[in-house]
Amino acid sequence: MLDWVIDAVRDAGADKIKVVINPHHAEVAAHLAEKKLEATYQRDPRGTAHALQQVDGLEGDVLVVNGDSPLLTGETVRKVVDAHRRGKHLATLASVQDPSRDDGRIVRSKDGEFDKIVERKDAGDELRRSVHEFNVGVYCFDGARLREALAKISDDNQAKEYYLTDVFLHLKPVDIVELSDPDEAMGIKDRMRLAAASRIMQRRILDRLMERGVTIVDPDSTFIEAGVAIGQDTTIEPFSVIKGTTEIGIECRIGPHVHIEDATIGDRSDCGPFVKIRPGTAIAEDVHVGSFAELVRTKVGRGSKVPHVSYLGDTDLGEDANIGAGTITANFDGQRKNRTEIGDGAFVGVDTMLVAPVKLGKGARTGAGSVVTKDVPDGATAVGVPARVIRKKSPRPEGERGGEHQD
Repeated sequence: MLDWVIDAVRDAGADKIKVVINPHHAEVAAHLAEKKLEATYQRDPRGTAHALQQVDGLEGDVLVVNGDSPLLTGETVRKVVDAHRRGKHLATLASVQDPSRDDGRIVRSKDGEFDKIVERKDAGDELRRSVHEFNVGVYCFDGARLREALAKISDDNQAKEYYLTDVFLHLKPVDIVELSDPDEAMGIKDRMRLAAASRIMQRRILDRLMERGVTIVDPDSTFIEAGVAIGQDTTIEPFSVIKGTTEIGIECRIGPHVHIEDATIGDRSDCGPFVKIRPGTAIAEDVHVGSFAELVRTKVGRGSKVPHVSYLGDTDLGEDANIGAGTITANFDGQRKNRTEIGDGAFVGVDTMLVAPVKLGKGARTGAGSVVTKDVPDGATAVGVPARVIRKKSPRPEGERGGEHQD
């Protein structure tokens, strides 16, 4: 959630970002350190103004944004900053008209100018009924005057906190930028709002993909994270979940009921239904991954096929190879993960188990139900439990494709 806010202020042009956090939130601090952002600690939770008082270097134009507003866009934040600089006011804030909200209300004077902000806990019944313009939590200040105003506020309110909004009593005139999209003003205060914000953000992501030429068959049942890249003319079938830094090429078909995370899929490849592609998997061009297959930390070469109820873990699969239905690479020996190598043009029979570490050579074959515990040379055929080589032959000529997948 915090990353969305940081991205928005960066997009708006902020060049020095500080995040005020509770010192007990070690995971948040570690995450900020990874992103090379400066964390400022509020050791005593005494309100939003008190949080800002912990920040050094309040000079020039100071942008302040609530950290629980992931639906804010850089465009909106930039509008507030631009209005502040054009109007040369001491302070500028964003507002939204939304009768369904119950946050801090913006009270205007009779001539329509800003008067004050009344927080939710301090708003009486009359104010709740009559005022429906709400504070968004995006502000731009003159830094020097902000420091002066912060020193003047008190905790004389129902919550006994130092409200940041009280600085506006000492900073006038104040400009107000009214937002057209109420969704951007949503603060995440509970799990219900988190779910609502996630739905809105998910639709934004899907809309951007569709605008770029990706077909989303059913947006209501498709879940794609922001870091995913998908090529033009790729089709995403319903109930697909695509996460992390996954990259999918052009003219692919994904789904239905597919889960992909931190993987790459080359052009014109397809996978599904009911496929799980786990982190560290790289699938090349023109690959077929059939139903109920699972791949993890696996490389699949161009033109290969992995159909039907197969598991490839820690596997290097060459080009134009065929994996028979029900094949498993047994990658874990009880202590560590081991890799399996399957050469170009190999043909793996149905229900084969390859016990890693093991290598199946170029053009090699296995019989149905084999358990391969030793390397199989190029062009050889191995059958049995445990598998033994029954004949050897030269590997297929370069460029000759493997046989049809086995059902």
